Amino acid sequence: MSAQQEMNPLALLGGVFDPLHQGHVAIAQAALELPGVEEVRWVPCKEPPHEKDSTHAPAEARLAMARLICQEVEQFTCDEIEFERDGPSWTIDTVRTLSEQNPGRPLLWLIGSDNVSLIGRWKQAEELWNLAIPVVAHRPGSGTVLRREHLPFLGAERWQQVNSWSLPGVSQDISSTRLRSLLAAGEDVGDWIPLAVLEALNSGGWYQQSAP
Repeated sequence: MSAQQEMNPLALLGGVFDPLHQGHVAIAQAALELPGVEEVRWVPCKEPPHEKDSTHAPAEARLAMARLICQEVEQFTCDEIEFERDGPSWTIDTVRTLSEQNPGRPLLWLIGSDNVSLIGRWKQAEELWNLAIPVVAHRPGSGTVLRREHLPFLGAERWQQVNSWSLPGVSQDISSTRLRSLLAAGEDVGDWIPLAVLEALNSGGWYQQSAP
């Protein structure tokens, strides 16, 4: 990687990916349209910090899904940073480490519009959003936008930086929750899940009605 590339913005797509689907891929592809972005780094969450986020597929299986999709697109890479730590996978811990590994490089944390109202309450949010810039992916029909009141603790200069980034519209409108229901019912989800990922999750059987 050249010195210039090392200073280009690094787009980060964190998530539980339970399962990984075309909506995630669409967000990552849209991020490649942002100025200077040449890499989207997928960051699978090993252990969701909140009990309500308990997973269906095991952590290693969800990591494997991310590896599979990163094999298909040259600009996608998979970062296993959250699998190298014990305990809950807090975003602030991940971003701190990535910031230390990439001094001076802008970090763009891609988030869905359904998370916008909550990001000011993420663990150590003030430090987090001073280290990484939240870039919102808007689902079709979503009117949610990131506003100053969501991040009131940011200084004016930092807010200007945050407000200068926006993700191109994303056409895919599907959620992992919905897909788990469809999979449990035996419905065809081929339009929503990349083929390699679909083959892996069908083999694992994690989302079938009879799965434990």
